[in-house]
Amino acid sequence: MPRLNNGNFITSVYIQNLCTFAVMFSDSFHLLLLCFVSGFTQCVLLACAAYVYRHHRNYQFRKLFAAVLVMHSVGFFNNFVVSACRDIPFSDFLNTLLIFYDYLIVGAYMMFAVSLVFPDKYSLRQLLVMEVPFLAAMFLFAVTESPLIYPIIQAFTLVASLALMVFLLVSIRKHTAMLRDNVGNMESFDLRWSAVLCILLFVVQLLWAFESVSQLMWFSAQEVNRNLLFDSVYCFVTQGFVLFVTHRIVQQEVFTVASEEQEALLDIPAKNDTVEPNPMSSSACTIYYETFVGKDVDKFVRENKCYLDKSLTVQKLATLLGTNRQYLSSYINKEKQKTFYDYINDFRLEEAKALLDEKTIGRQYSLDEVAGLSGFNSYSTFLRSFAKKYGLTPSKYMKTALDKRVVNP
Repeated sequence: MPRLNNGNFITSVYIQNLCTFAVMFSDSFHLLLLCFVSGFTQCVLLACAAYVYRHHRNYQFRKLFAAVLVMHSVGFFNNFVVSACRDIPFSDFLNTLLIFYDYLIVGAYMMFAVSLVFPDKYSLRQLLVMEVPFLAAMFLFAVTESPLIYPIIQAFTLVASLALMVFLLVSIRKHTAMLRDNVGNMESFDLRWSAVLCILLFVVQLLWAFESVSQLMWFSAQEVNRNLLFDSVYCFVTQGFVLFVTHRIVQQEVFTVASEEQEALLDIPAKNDTVEPNPMSSSACTIYYETFVGKDVDKFVRENKCYLDKSLTVQKLATLLGTNRQYLSSYINKEKQKTFYDYINDFRLEEAKALLDEKTIGRQYSLDEVAGLSGFNSYSTFLRSFAKKYGLTPSKYMKTALDKRVVNP
C-alpha cells in the first residue's frame, strides 16, 4: 500500500508538471503565432499604403487611404505590447488604452469614406474634426482610468457610424443616378461597391460592440492573449478587406459635371455658345433636335459608332452634336425615357448581338473580344447587361442561334 500511494503521488506530480509545461508551451506558441500573424498583417497594410501613395496618389482620398493604412498598421502593435507586458501590474490599463487607439482608426476610416464620396467638398482639416471625440476619450481614460469612458465612446461610435452610413448610402445613390445620366461606362466612377462596404463595416462594429459589452475579458491582458482564434480571424479579415479596397481605390476615378463642362468649353466653337430655348417636354425635345440641331441623334450615334468610345460622356456627345449637355440630357431622359448610360448601352448591346451573330456563322471572336469590340469596359458588365436585355447569357444566345440554323438552314 505505501508503495502504491507513493506511486500515485509521483504520477500526480508528473501529470501536474506536464500540464504546467503544456500550458506554458501553449501560451508561448500562442504568443509567437499571434505576433507572426499580426506582423504579417502589418506588412500587408504597409505594402498597400506604399503602393497607393507611390503610384496612385493623384486624388486626396487615395492619399488619405494610404495614411489610414499606416495608422491601422500601428494598431497591430497592440498584440506585441500586451504580450510583452502581460505580467506587469498595469497590463490591463495598457491593454484598454491601446483598445481606445482602435477607435482612432474607426474615425480615420470615417474620414476616408467621406473623402471618397465627396472628393471636392471636404478639406483634410474638416475631416480631422472627426477624430476629436476619439482623441478626447483616449486622453480622458489615460488621465482618469474611469471604466465608464469605454461604453460611452462605444455608444458614440455606433451612433456616429450608423448616421454616417445612412448619409453615405443616400449620397451614393444620388451619385449613381447622376453618373447614369452623364457617363456611358460607370466602372471607373461607380461607388456602389463602397455602399456595400459601409454596411459591412457597420456590422463589424456591431459585433465588436457586442463582444466588448458581453465579455469583460477584453479588458484583461491575460485573457486577450488566449483568444488566438478571434485575433487570427480579425487579422485575416483585415488583410482581405484592405486588399479589396486597395484594388478598387486605384481604379476609382472622380467625375463631376462641372469639370466636364469646363473642359468642353475649350472644345466647343464660339458659334455654339448662343443661348437656345430649353426643351422642357418630350415633343419640344424632338422639335429642338430636328429644327435647331438638324440631326437624328440615334442615327448620328449609330453611324459614327460613338458608343465604341469607352470614355463617352453626355458632354462629349453633346459637343459632337454641336449642342450642350443640358439639352442632350433632357432629350434622352424625356424623349427616350432612359438614362444616358442605358441609352448608350443599348447601342453597345446591338453591336454585341451583331458580333455574336457573325460568330455563329463562322467568324471567330471570344466573348471577351465581343465585349471590347462593342464598347464595354469589362466582360462582367457586358454579361450582366446582355442577360438583362435579352433574357439569356451571350453563350446561350449563340447556342440558341446555332440550333435555329440547324433546324432552318
